Amino acid sequence: MKLHNIAVRPGGDGSLDDPQKRSVGMLDLGGGSTQITFLPRTEATLQTSPAGHTTSFQMFNSTYKLYSYSYLGLGLMSARLAILGGVEGKPLGEGEELISPCLPPGFKSEWQHAEIVYRIKGQKAGEPLYESCSNKVAKMLYKKVHKAEEVKDLDFYAFSYYYDCAAEVGLIDKEKGGSLTVNDFEVAAKYVCKTMEISPGSSPFLCMDLTYITFLLQELGFPKTQVFKLARKINNVETSWALGATFHYIDSLNRLQY
Repeated sequence: MKLHNIAVRPGGDGSLDDPQKRSVGMLDLGGGSTQITFLPRTEATLQTSPAGHTTSFQMFNSTYKLYSYSYLGLGLMSARLAILGGVEGKPLGEGEELISPCLPPGFKSEWQHAEIVYRIKGQKAGEPLYESCSNKVAKMLYKKVHKAEEVKDLDFYAFSYYYDCAAEVGLIDKEKGGSLTVNDFEVAAKYVCKTMEISPGSSPFLCMDLTYITFLLQELGFPKTQVFKLARKINNVETSWALGATFHYIDSLNRLQY
């Protein structure tokens, strides 16, 4: 199989087919799953990828390999439940609560996920909220995702909850999107968690969500300096979920000129 090095890069106008020598990848964070998609440039990526992480497609009478994998259970809402210590599809028993160091101390409420209502409660930890939450998130994510070395050398678009969480804390414009790094997510997480030690505010899950995103991106192989382009649309086409992003991505490859 010949591995073709197609140049696909997000241009200044938001297009994916600016003929420069870097590929673009896509990250999607839904409620139940999270997906990573990119066109590998090295054989090493293909050889070290776990089963099911690459798929083939035909174009210009050649076979191309696309790295695309959806991690079920690692979307933002499912991740919340896992971090809280709950089990997908399993209601709590009488009087049971999910207690987490990722929620503001003294916070108590109900949270509905996948039609099940959970009683949730914050936990006063012996260390700062971000540190105690980080430990919980790191344990939940341990060995759950494949780290592709090549991703640190590619440009990535990020969608869905990546966008929404970044917009909520003012890292990007809510309408226009923008660019940010893994480190930006981490700084925001630390700030929000610190603030929540005093008051839960209107978004009690925000400390947990930002901490989770910070760790998820690093587990996928991105360094803290990695820059992401956060957008709702590509080429004015709404791209709000991973499959749509993948098809639009392949379509953009079909329009490339050699």
